Amino acid sequence: VVGLEAVIGVLVILLTMYTAVKERTREIGILKSLGASRAFIISVIEKEAFLLSLLGVGVGFVVSLVTKFILQRTMDMAVAIEPRELFLAMVIGLSSGLLGALYPAFAAANQDAVRALSYE
Repeated sequence: VVGLEAVIGVLVILLTMYTAVKERTREIGILKSLGASRAFIISVIEKEAFLLSLLGVGVGFVVSLVTKFILQRTMDMAVAIEPRELFLAMVIGLSSGLLGALYPAFAAANQDAVRALSYE
């Protein structure tokens, strides 16, 4: 189950970042024409993916704690969330975000500056 969730997470981030890169083709062309290196462009896109993943992990953490609280109050259930499980979920979420952004980052870094500037 965790593996399937990780694969879905990677695909969602990949599609999101690919769309973001396509929408910013001209901006990437401007960066490249100003001398931005491939590594710089890759790092910018990876940082954005990391921040999005961090936001998603944070929201997921809060939702899990609220759900735990609601279940314990309304159904008189004992719900245990281990710190190890939270840490593992955080690592999987952040890793899948960074992994999913690799293809769009390399695609953006390999764009030709002239073609990117003429992109509409």
